[in-house]
Amino acid sequence: MKLLKNFQSTILFTLKNATKKDSLAVSEIIESLKKVIPNKTIESFSSFTKNNFSEYTKDKTNRNTKVQGYSYSDIISSTIKIYFETDKYRNKHGSNEHVKSLYFSFKEDTNLEDRKKYIQYEILRTICFIQDNNDMLFLNITYPTEAIFNSPTYNILDKEFTEIDKFLVQKLYADNFKQQFSNYMYKTYPWRYANLFINKNLAHLKVYTLIGFLGLLMFVLAFGLFNTRKTTYLHYFFPMLVILLGLMNLHWIYSYIIDIEQPNSSSLNKPIYSFLYVLSSALIISFLLWIIEQKIINNYLGFTYQFVMKLVLTFSVLHIPVLIGYFLIGKTNETLPVYIPLFFIFLTLTLGRGLLMYLNHFSDSLVKQKEIELRKLKELNTQNELKSLHAHINPHFLYNALNSIASLMHESTSKAEDMILSLSDLFRYSINRKGKKMSTIEDEVEMVENYLKIEKIRFEKRLQFTIDVEKGLLEKEIPMYLLQPLIENAVKHGVSKVEASGVINLEIKQGKNSLHITVSDNGDDFPEDMYSGYGLQSVYDLLRLCYGDKAFLNWTNTPKKSITILIPSQL
Repeated sequence: MKLLKNFQSTILFTLKNATKKDSLAVSEIIESLKKVIPNKTIESFSSFTKNNFSEYTKDKTNRNTKVQGYSYSDIISSTIKIYFETDKYRNKHGSNEHVKSLYFSFKEDTNLEDRKKYIQYEILRTICFIQDNNDMLFLNITYPTEAIFNSPTYNILDKEFTEIDKFLVQKLYADNFKQQFSNYMYKTYPWRYANLFINKNLAHLKVYTLIGFLGLLMFVLAFGLFNTRKTTYLHYFFPMLVILLGLMNLHWIYSYIIDIEQPNSSSLNKPIYSFLYVLSSALIISFLLWIIEQKIINNYLGFTYQFVMKLVLTFSVLHIPVLIGYFLIGKTNETLPVYIPLFFIFLTLTLGRGLLMYLNHFSDSLVKQKEIELRKLKELNTQNELKSLHAHINPHFLYNALNSIASLMHESTSKAEDMILSLSDLFRYSINRKGKKMSTIEDEVEMVENYLKIEKIRFEKRLQFTIDVEKGLLEKEIPMYLLQPLIENAVKHGVSKVEASGVINLEIKQGKNSLHITVSDNGDDFPEDMYSGYGLQSVYDLLRLCYGDKAFLNWTNTPKKSITILIPSQL
């Protein structure tokens, strides 16, 4: 039973074709209602508006004016129209589909009390709308047989406007009815029952909100487990088990709060059977996903086809628990209503997994793209550093060579000329290899020989050198300008410091796992805190840029003064 919004402010009555008995019956009913609900305005339409209903509705000026503080629409919506018709053969009564119009037809000999009972019954059931449904059966509310608000199947003449009816009408039309009713329900009944009785739609909304929040947390956890690059069977099984266990618990929550009228006695509601049901479903679903995706889809299809096929497969296999439950429980009339929310849940899970797959693919593509860009930047940076090294090496050597030529100009013009020609050959080598990173040992040795020829013109008999390259290594590639700085340092810091004959040896041979390059001289020993100087620093940088941390450089004074470079054979 509920209060209609039309009658929250006032209740008006208008009669048509009423006899004196009919009018008197309605007047007595109005007076009795005033006593029951004195806080409401209950009048005949003509007494309240000082006009009859038909004239009031025809006059359009009334639509913009108020009567006793009530607007035109309030007055019309709160008016109950009662029509009386003549029928010589039987009594009849009832209301139209709009609830506010009542129809009666009485025999002439129908007495006042009977007329009053018929009219009162319909009026009370109009202003207190009765819902004919089973939503509130769990409250176990019973009325006296003679009460008007009891089942309408009894003879109306046997009905009485009992004290319990009056109590219900008083409470229903009380100014604070909602608050009183809410307090009473929560005090008398469990909160689940009270929620459903007071506002079933709001109760459903609260439950759906709670389930949606818990479901979101569950899906985030499950998708987090799915978000892995590993492809073993267990990485499919655990997320699916979490999802199905979550769905089962969400179903229990919903049943506990909402489905309290007729508890489901299905075996699936028993914890042990439910767990076995979920476990078997998770095993089957995860196995199908794993075997089909990893053995078929990933091996034969591109990403777009993989994406579509995985979505179709996921949505399909999620129906396995439904099929298992269908065969365990059997088909019922509630199969379709139960499946509809499951359909949207499966669709959400499928789209969620699809979003996860797309984001993983997108992130992988982005990472690969960034790795390629980073690799290109590193290569470009390496090239720039190599160009910078080459640019520094050449002017450095040119500075020393020009100083030697300048000193020879006053001693021997022929030697100076030979030195200039050798210098020309040396720089022709550099120009022809501009922009290259690697060079053969043969070319690098040739460059060293040209350099030593230049220095030998300067030092004459004070400089002796030998070059020993193991057979088969001439075509092997090493970084450009790797040997020349070592030889230059041997001349500058070794031979130039020796008054007698200075000897420089270059030896290149293949070791077990690395190429050995050794430059030795008979000059003064390396100091213990030897500073690498420009020459050795350039060698360090070349090795780092070309080989990373896989190549090594070291020097020693025993058993002879030498600098050795080890370059790994396999990179």
